[in-house]
Amino acid sequence: MAAESPRADESAWCRPLFEGTQLSMLVCDPVSQEILDVNDAILHLLGYTRDQMLSMRLPDLYARGGQERDDGLGPETCQLHSHVRRVAGADGNDHHAILQRTAIEYGGRDAVLVVLQDVTRHVEAEVQLRETQNELHRAQALAMIGNWIWDAASDSHVSTSPEGCRILGFRPEEAPVSTAEIYARIHPDDRALAEQARERALHDPGYKYDVEFRLIRPDGEVRWLHSVAEVRRDACGRAVKMLGLVQDVTERRRAEDNVRRLAYYDTVTGLPNMNLFESEVEDRLVQLRRGAGRGRSPARLACLIVDLVRFRDVNYALTHMYGDVLLALVADRLAAVIGQAGVVARCDSRFPIVLDGADEEEARRWAQHLLRALEAPFAVAGISYEIGARIGIAFAPLQGLDYHTLLRKADIALYQAAGMARNVAVYVAEDDPHTPDRLSLIGDFRAAIESGQIQLFCQPKVTMDGGEIVGAEALVRWVHPEKGCIGPETFMPLIEATDLIHLLTQHMLATAVTQCEAWRALGVRLPIAVNLSARDIAALSLSEHLRELLELHGSCAGLIGLEMTESSLMQNPAESIAELERLSGMGFKLYIDDFGTGYSSLSYLSRLPVDVIKIDHGFTMQMIEDGRAASIVKSTVHLAHDLGMRVVAEGVSNARIWDALQALGCDEAQGFYVAAPMPAAQLLDWARASPYRLLDEHACA
Repeated sequence: MAAESPRADESAWCRPLFEGTQLSMLVCDPVSQEILDVNDAILHLLGYTRDQMLSMRLPDLYARGGQERDDGLGPETCQLHSHVRRVAGADGNDHHAILQRTAIEYGGRDAVLVVLQDVTRHVEAEVQLRETQNELHRAQALAMIGNWIWDAASDSHVSTSPEGCRILGFRPEEAPVSTAEIYARIHPDDRALAEQARERALHDPGYKYDVEFRLIRPDGEVRWLHSVAEVRRDACGRAVKMLGLVQDVTERRRAEDNVRRLAYYDTVTGLPNMNLFESEVEDRLVQLRRGAGRGRSPARLACLIVDLVRFRDVNYALTHMYGDVLLALVADRLAAVIGQAGVVARCDSRFPIVLDGADEEEARRWAQHLLRALEAPFAVAGISYEIGARIGIAFAPLQGLDYHTLLRKADIALYQAAGMARNVAVYVAEDDPHTPDRLSLIGDFRAAIESGQIQLFCQPKVTMDGGEIVGAEALVRWVHPEKGCIGPETFMPLIEATDLIHLLTQHMLATAVTQCEAWRALGVRLPIAVNLSARDIAALSLSEHLRELLELHGSCAGLIGLEMTESSLMQNPAESIAELERLSGMGFKLYIDDFGTGYSSLSYLSRLPVDVIKIDHGFTMQMIEDGRAASIVKSTVHLAHDLGMRVVAEGVSNARIWDALQALGCDEAQGFYVAAPMPAAQLLDWARASPYRLLDEHACA
C-alpha cells in the first residue's frame, strides 16, 4: 500500500518515519483540507480503509455535535501546537485525540501534516473522576457531610469540600480557614469540649477524635455538628495533618430530643412521665442504699401522690380535651410550689412527687402548700371550676428503699386518706391490707372455701330485760392449716373489692341456714344474722338466691337475719329500698349495722323496711366516759322505738355498759360481756352453761 502512495519530497519530511511509526498521521491540503495521504497507524485507529480516508476532508473526521470551532489550516494554525478534538471512527464511536499540526512540503506543494494522539482513555478517566467528585459532593450535600484537612504547620483548614464549607458557614473562596476562626463560631458552652477533643487527638495516638458540638452560623442559626478525624503523623510521631469529616446532625438531635420528650415527658402537662419519674427516684434511692446522707446528700426521701378527687367530672361534662386543659393548669401550680425541691410527674389524674430530704413534718407542710395551691378555682371552658385533692405520703428509707415499694405505700396512704375522709395521710403499716402475705391469702381464698377452712363463728345476742338468747351474728374466720385462725380484718378489705365477696356471702348464708337447721333438729330455734356488703346489695339478685337457698334446705326466712351498714344502703338508695322490700316480704329480719357511723338521711331511714338497728360498738364502749357518745346512744334507742324498731347494742364489754343500756331501754346486747365469738358448733354448749335462756323451737312461717 505504501508503494501506491504519492511520493513526498524526502527532503521535506521523512517518508519512512511516516509509514513506519505507530503514531497516527495524515497529510492534507491546507486550503481544501482534502486528505492527501494516511499511514497504517491512523487506519488502525479509526477503522477506515485507505480509499475511504483519501476521499475525505479533514473536517469529515470530526465528530458531529462537537463544540470545537474549525479554524482552518492557515499558516497561523499550522504551527507545531496541539488541539484536542473528537474524531469519529468508522464504527461510529468517537475518539478523543490531540491533533498536532505542522506545515510540510508534500509532492512539491504545500501541505499540512496532522498527527493524532488518542487520549480517549485519559479523557474518559478525567470525566469519570469529575463525575465521581460531583457525585461525592452531591452525596455529601444529601447526607450533610463534608470533609476537611487541617494542616499543623499553618494551623488551618487548608482544604474543605463544598459541603464542609456550607456546614461550617464559610465560602470555598475563603479557604484556608484558621482554627481560631472555626472555634470562634462554636457555641461557648461546647467550645471547651471541642478544644479538649482536638488537643487529645493530637497528643494521644490511641485517642479517636469523635465529638459533637453546636456551631453558631453567621446568620445566627445554631446547628449541631458531629466531627470525626484521623491524625497523620511524621516519622517522629508529631501530628502534621488531620483528615476529618463533619456532619450536620441537627435534625437527628431534634428527632432524638423529640423521642426523649415522648419517652420521658407527658405531652399534656410537659411534666416528667412515670418512666422519667422512676429514673429520678431510683437515682436518689441509689444514694440512700449506698449510705449517702452526709453533707449535701439527702438522708431520706418523701414520696407524695396528689390525687384529683373530682377530675372525672370535667372529662364527663366537658370532654377529655378540657380535662387535659385542667391537668395542664394543675401541673403548673404544683410545679411552681415544688420548684427545685423535688420532681413532679403526672400519671392520669395523679401527680407523684419526690421531695429530697423531707421528714414527716416537712412532708406534711409541703402537702398543705400543695393543697392551698389547688384551692383557687380553675377557669376551664369559661367555667370557674374547683377541684379537690388528696395526698398520700411514704418515706424512704423508713418504708422502703426501692421505687415500686415506695410508690405502692404512698398509694396505700392515699387509699387510707380516702377511707378516713382526710386530705393528707402518711402510710401506716398496721392499716395496710395489701401486704404480699395478705395477697397470697386472697389467691388461696376460693380453695379455702372449698376445703372448709372458711368457718362460721357466732356471737350470741341476748335480751336485756329477760336474759333470753334470741339469736347470733355470723362471723367469718379463716382456720388456716399453717397460719392458724385468721380474723376478717386481715382479708376482708381485699375480698370486698373483688367478686370473691359474693362467693363469701353465699358461703356464709348457706352455712348459716345449715347451722340453723341443725339446731332446729335439736329442738332449738336460734336465728343467725349474716352481714351483707354494699356489692352484695347492688347485685340485685340476692332475693332470688336466698329463695333458692331456702328451698334447697327446706328452711324458713325467719331463721336468717340480714345485716347491712348505712353506707352500703346509701350507695344506691332507690334500688336498695326496692331490694329490702323484696327481702322483708319474704320474711327475712333486716338489720342496720353500725348505726351512727354513716351519713344516711332520716327520710330514707323512715322508708326502709328495717326491723332492728344495731348501735356501733364505738359509741357503746365510750358511753360511760363520753357524754356525747351516751347522748347518741340514748337518741338512737328512742328514735328506733319511735319508728317501731328494736335496738341491739354492740360492744357491751362490761356490767357498767350493760346497766347503762338497760336503763335507756335498749332491747338486746351483744359483746364480750355476754360472750366472745365462738365456733357455731360450740354455741349450744356455751348456752346451756350460761346464765341466759334458750328458746325452744316452734313453727315458723
